[in-house]
Amino acid sequence: MRIDHTEPDPLLRRVERNAVVACGAMAALAGANRVSAALGVVAGGLLAWISYRGIKGGIDALAGDRSTRLRVATGLVKFFTRYGILAAVAYVIMARVRLPPVAVIAGASSLVIAVMLEAGRSFRHKSPRSGDGSGSR
Repeated sequence: MRIDHTEPDPLLRRVERNAVVACGAMAALAGANRVSAALGVVAGGLLAWISYRGIKGGIDALAGDRSTRLRVATGLVKFFTRYGILAAVAYVIMARVRLPPVAVIAGASSLVIAVMLEAGRSFRHKSPRSGDGSGSR
C-alpha cells in the first residue's frame, strides 16, 4: 500500500495514513497468533486500498474542472476495471490461498477504522456553540 503524498486534502491524507497504521497494527496482533492471520489482514487491507483508489479515481475523473466525455469515459472504465481486479484478488485470497476470512475482513475494515478515528478526532476538536443566539429564544 502506498500513501499518496501528493493528496492536497489533509483530511484524506490523515485517513490514508491511519488506514495503513490500523492495518499494520491489526496484522501485528494477528501475527502473534498465526502468520496466515497476519497475511489475511494485510490481504484484506490491500482489498480495501484497491477499492478506495477505485472510488477516489472515479470521483476525481467526474469532478475534474475540464471534464471531457473521453476523460469521464476513461475514468469510468478505470473505475469498473478496478472492481473487476478487486473481485479477482478477493477470489484468489479466499479460494486459492485460503487465508482466514475473519482476518481478511479485519484488514478490509482498516479504512473504516481510519474514518471512524478521524470522525472521533473532528468531534473532539469542535467546541460547543457559545451563545451565538442561533436556535435559542
